[in-house]
Amino acid sequence: MYEKINESIEVLVKFNQAEVRPAFFKWRHKTYRVEKVNLVHKERRGNDKIYYFSVSDNANFFRLVFFTADLSWRLEELYYEG
Repeated sequence: MYEKINESIEVLVKFNQAEVRPAFFKWRHKTYRVEKVNLVHKERRGNDKIYYFSVSDNANFFRLVFFTADLSWRLEELYYEG
């Protein structure tokens, strides 16, 4: 099933050379471990560079968004079996 979420989240990231990868994120008082980063893409909106991370935790798929203008993260979408 698919849900549009669009809620603020807290994210712990890993830095490897020139890339940033989410490792864990906290949403609705629950912590999720990112097991796999499936896809990363970016776009520009004015001066803001926005990064989209499609990730999974072995049970669900999430779309996380990082905004460079204010360094904020959002959980945009959730895909799950149900």
